[in-house]
Amino acid sequence: MTERHHWLNKILPSPLAEDGNAADSEQVYTKFSRGLSVILLVLVLVPLTVLSLLSHYQYKELLEEEEMDQLVLNLEQAQSTIEAFITELQSIIKFVARDDRYEELLNPDELESLFVRLKDEYPGFADIEIIDPEGTQKAYLGPYALGGHNYSEQTWYKEVLLRGVHISNIFSGFRNVPHFVIAVSRKDPRSQEYWVLRVTIEGKTLQNFINTISTSYADDMFLVDAEGITQTIPQKYGNIGEKCILHDVEEKEVKFFDGDYHNQDGSTEKTQRILIVKKTFKGMQINHAAIDLVETPWRLVLVKEQYLHAATWVQFKVKLTTMFFSSVVVAVFVILEISSAITNHIRESDKKRQFLYREVANSNKLASVGRLAAGVAHEINNPLSIINQKTGLVQDFMEFSEDFPHKEAMAEALDGIQNSVERCKTITHRLLGFARQTDAKTEEIDFHHTIREVVDFLAKEATYNQIQIEFDLSQDIKKIWCDRGLLQQIFLNITNNAIDAIGRDGKIVLASRKVGEDSIEVTISDNGPGMSPDVKRKIFEPFFTTKETGKGTGLGLSITYGLVKKLGGSIHVTSEMGKGTTFVISLPVKRSV
Repeated sequence: MTERHHWLNKILPSPLAEDGNAADSEQVYTKFSRGLSVILLVLVLVPLTVLSLLSHYQYKELLEEEEMDQLVLNLEQAQSTIEAFITELQSIIKFVARDDRYEELLNPDELESLFVRLKDEYPGFADIEIIDPEGTQKAYLGPYALGGHNYSEQTWYKEVLLRGVHISNIFSGFRNVPHFVIAVSRKDPRSQEYWVLRVTIEGKTLQNFINTISTSYADDMFLVDAEGITQTIPQKYGNIGEKCILHDVEEKEVKFFDGDYHNQDGSTEKTQRILIVKKTFKGMQINHAAIDLVETPWRLVLVKEQYLHAATWVQFKVKLTTMFFSSVVVAVFVILEISSAITNHIRESDKKRQFLYREVANSNKLASVGRLAAGVAHEINNPLSIINQKTGLVQDFMEFSEDFPHKEAMAEALDGIQNSVERCKTITHRLLGFARQTDAKTEEIDFHHTIREVVDFLAKEATYNQIQIEFDLSQDIKKIWCDRGLLQQIFLNITNNAIDAIGRDGKIVLASRKVGEDSIEVTISDNGPGMSPDVKRKIFEPFFTTKETGKGTGLGLSITYGLVKKLGGSIHVTSEMGKGTTFVISLPVKRSV
């Protein structure tokens, strides 16, 4: 046996290899059923589990990709909208700050007229300042008491001279309210020196704009500066003016996407990169996406809680889990039923195989024993005949001779010898009858009359032992074609065995019934002690007997078995310890010749 077959046989033992008692066989069938169930469950549940895990993983990947694409799209749209708003503010300020308007805007009336027009368009404009080439504030219009400040050493002033424009972070400053500044520098054509127009815009202007473009897809949207300080009010993740609370959260995964930069002429360039960081914040998986806003000190931040908390993902997991466990329950139920059905089928097949095996074995034994018995009986009969003849001769001599000492004892010994010879002849004749292969002589007989004749023959012995014999004979059975002598011998052997088995005080029932049109069935039941399974398996074997020594040859049922087969029928026995024994004999109504 190969190694592969060895471990397979441990899991799935072959019932066909077992030929022990019923209890052992049932254990083997139980083990076989369990092993088959385990193998089928593994073959079904492993692919089902792998398929479910792959579905879970694949759907998760698809949701992540879709969510990431949607997040990038929303971030780019928000970026474009905010940049367009800032660009519009810059354009207006640049437009009103023409190079030759320095002297004009120093006039309070002109500056007020300009500021009124700006506030009509954008109410968020807080104040306006005109700064000379030395960095000193020359004109101011607004609600605050600001005047004469010199900005020449401040960073923003140097930047606006260098780059032409400056946009500040949102801060409170002297005004003590959140605001940001847009400043532009212009070159006076007469003096060839640069002057600056500085406009202060209330911070709530930018906040209102952020709130307007926020979508339901993003769980939070706000601006931060280069240091991570929030510039607008986050809805869920932090406070304005403080460092973003997501800034120091441990990163789990970082991804970069190419962003689109929108030029003023309407064309786009892929020059920016979107940063998306996956983080765990307070036990929640979130995507933290950010992108720099062009020509501003700000960085736009979008926060989206991952799909793990979305209804779509929860519904998918519920459906997948329900389908998986439903499939498991159905698979287990079907596999157990299939395993039980296969095991039962094999059990029945084994029973039939074992029965046929015993039939063939009994037939072979009968044939072998028959040939042996015929030879032995033939060889023994000759010396028995000589012994019988010589014994008779001695008895004749003794009858005509005078009396002599011990004559009577010798006569008794001779009678004993003749009785023994007769017993041996009976046995040898039975052996010869068992071995003789003669054809059955079929004739039309009254079936029930034949049964009653046999019972009448044994009635005296049954009555003596107080054994009641009853009949339950079907009226549908009249006459059959069969060998009367063989039929009598069959019923005689079985009924006689039943009387011996009961001993005293019992009952024997002989019943008949018609089975179809071509067959009849006779049952001979007794309420004797019954037989053990081991005895029941051996009763048709030649020379097997449970009777005391000298009271049986062990050939009765073997001969009966052979006679039933010779008549074209079959014989079966059912017996249980303490509940009696029943022989079932099936015979054809008309034996074919």
